[in-house]
Amino acid sequence: MSGRFARFVVAGSGGFVVQLVAVAGLLELNAHYLVAIVLGVEAGIIVNFFAHQMWTWRDRGAEGAKGASLLERFVRYHLLASLTSVFGSLFLSAYFVEITGLHPVVANLSSIVALSVVNFVSADRLVFKAGMVLTMLGVAGSASASGDATLQPKTVREFNNYAAAVESRRVRELTASHPFLDIERQPALQLPRTMAALTRGDVIVTTAFSPNASEVPIDGGLINHWRGTVLVPRVTLDHLLKVLQGPSDQHQQEDVIRSRVVPRGADAQSLFLRIKRTKIVTVVYDTEYDVTYKRLARDRAISTSLSTRIVEIENAGSARERAMPEGNDHGYMWRLNSYWRYKQLGDGVVVEVESLSLSRDLPPIIGPLIRPIVSGVARESITRTLAALRARFQGATMWG
Repeated sequence: MSGRFARFVVAGSGGFVVQLVAVAGLLELNAHYLVAIVLGVEAGIIVNFFAHQMWTWRDRGAEGAKGASLLERFVRYHLLASLTSVFGSLFLSAYFVEITGLHPVVANLSSIVALSVVNFVSADRLVFKAGMVLTMLGVAGSASASGDATLQPKTVREFNNYAAAVESRRVRELTASHPFLDIERQPALQLPRTMAALTRGDVIVTTAFSPNASEVPIDGGLINHWRGTVLVPRVTLDHLLKVLQGPSDQHQQEDVIRSRVVPRGADAQSLFLRIKRTKIVTVVYDTEYDVTYKRLARDRAISTSLSTRIVEIENAGSARERAMPEGNDHGYMWRLNSYWRYKQLGDGVVVEVESLSLSRDLPPIIGPLIRPIVSGVARESITRTLAALRARFQGATMWG
């Protein structure tokens, strides 16, 4: 990162000089200093973009995120630079001139220095993509070669202990004195709003660990703990469970590439999924789960999905595809447990899932920046899973 930032500063110096010369020249022509700064910044933006495209981020290729063309990159860069450089420069320059009494050129120079880090992060993450977060994820991932991303026995023990506590709590909640669904524990005024959102087709995802955090730090790892809810309309619980326990078509889900179900009895199965997770970087896994179902009453049921094997696949789908050693990879996902509840409400079924995923811990220096990305992957996975579940039963009335 220090090398790329150094190139960013050097490459940007051309635009910096152009901007200062333009501002000074326009001031000599008696232009208002704010007008001069806007035009100077615009000239600098154009010079900087091509300097960064050809040198600072030359390793990102001619195309950007999702195949963005050079023009799309330029528009994106221009918009971001306008927000940071134009408006930021105007605000800071006006402050330096009007409040501190600096000369407009000196004020503009001061604003450029102050905004340089903001411009770098914006360009790196949103224009030339992969950027700062990807670089830091790569640093974290490359640590696997030295053993830093190896799943340790102590981490497995702590995850298993946490999962056991969650399972014990869920058993207690199944007693007659407890509401069956988590949403049924909401205040009386909130529950109607929640049901209205579910009826509209919303997928509700919340943190399950605390109101303000989804992750639980453990020795050598992080547990992401989420809860999600969806309403599957116009379906009976009998039919929903029959479909879920039948031949799998989960490859219809966006992030599932391939799936296979091996029955192990009337209410148990082994499930294989090849899944793809994308958040700045794309990672493919071959995953296996033990899945069990249990009918509790006419209107309610539960199921549990416990991962038994998660292997990261390098170069998936190519001739160079290979499975990385289990538990000795980039460490983005080592375990995934899902605990489900199903309840018939009217002509539909409310489905709730509580998800525990285990990933490597985050280095303290870059952890605060990577953390939202890792957490976002877990949240988006639940959202996609529940949305796909609802979509499987759309378009038909499934009673009987």
